[in-house]
Amino acid sequence: MLRDLKSLQRAAVVAIVSAAPMMLAAAEQATITEASIDWTSAEAAATQTAAQEEAVTSAFLALPASAEPTALPVMLFGEAANLSAPGFVSQGSAYAAYYAQGDIQISISGSKSVVQAKDALTLHHEPAAWENIGTGADYSLAQFGAYYTLRITCDEPTTDTRCTQPEYLSGLAEHLFVVKGQANAM
Repeated sequence: MLRDLKSLQRAAVVAIVSAAPMMLAAAEQATITEASIDWTSAEAAATQTAAQEEAVTSAFLALPASAEPTALPVMLFGEAANLSAPGFVSQGSAYAAYYAQGDIQISISGSKSVVQAKDALTLHHEPAAWENIGTGADYSLAQFGAYYTLRITCDEPTTDTRCTQPEYLSGLAEHLFVVKGQANAM
């Protein structure tokens, strides 16, 4: 048995060592690109919706995590989206807001950077604004120079049209607003 274990260990080491050049080559083909944020537009958008979205903004600012610096405009769903108050996590150059709504879960993730893959890393297909992910769907967009993904997961992902058709997420995207958008406050 010890001999079998040593053979397995050797095989694992050989597999890792032989895969290293391929992993290194793949890593060289992908780059992380930092966005240049258009703070003027983000601040203008935040000012424009401040009175209309005062309740959502106040609820967000009451969350302890909302005080964390975030290097991109934080966008949430406005009152017209008719969602519960979100949970929120900031990671400096990225954030996630998440909503639990009975039989669906919705999240918004924003990032100041994006991974740009070369041809060898695009193994599946070209990304689209709306994409089915099996348990739900993603809707991606760029705003103010930052990158955002809306994600919905459903308890019934194959039959719930909110997860199988793009209209629900694209409609929710129309209710996004900048809740935190001052360059000097980030």
